[in-house]
Amino acid sequence: MLAIIGFIVIVAAAATYAALRPTVAHGDVLAADLVKANKGVLSSLQCDPEVPIGLDGASFWCDAVFVKGPPRRLHFSIARTGAIKQIGTEHAAHPEAGPSPEQTIDKTDPWQ
Repeated sequence: MLAIIGFIVIVAAAATYAALRPTVAHGDVLAADLVKANKGVLSSLQCDPEVPIGLDGASFWCDAVFVKGPPRRLHFSIARTGAIKQIGTEHAAHPEAGPSPEQTIDKTDPWQ
């Protein structure tokens, strides 16, 4: 009986440890997924090396080279569902200029 209780305590402790560890996504994997989902728009994408994902999702930045238009630094969010959406942009020459429609990146279907 003591062995069963000990086993349950060990499994509970391991599950608690695993649940509290942050999940980290690799930026190169995120970039590859975004480039694949936006083939006609993106030429290349370089994202933050590690993106910590919490209970509310995550946000990260990428340097994008577009097929048409100047390069931009883009701000993305990852929802709890896995959907990735562009939430902002930064452009060194014209920071107030928003992205043109052909420069908006979206991967809202996490299973794509």
